Amino acid sequence: MGKYYFKIQDQDDVLQPDRSFDFADLEEAENEAKNLLAEMAVDGLPGAKLDSLSVELQDENHVPLITVRLVMEVIPHGFRDA
Repeated sequence: MGKYYFKIQDQDDVLQPDRSFDFADLEEAENEAKNLLAEMAVDGLPGAKLDSLSVELQDENHVPLITVRLVMEVIPHGFRDA
């Protein structure tokens, strides 16, 4: 069992972790980071033409292990009449 923290960044701000979560191993913690990112996306995708949501998984010493990121990019293909 290990302690992990989630640092969350969305289009508005960065939420620094202050509460640890226990997981059996890194794989289980990574899966939870992915689920958390998916829940964030359901709550609202970024509104800018290029923006992202991310969850940084940290160990018990707040050392970053992985970052799971969802990037929203709007790419125009030609011009449209308004």
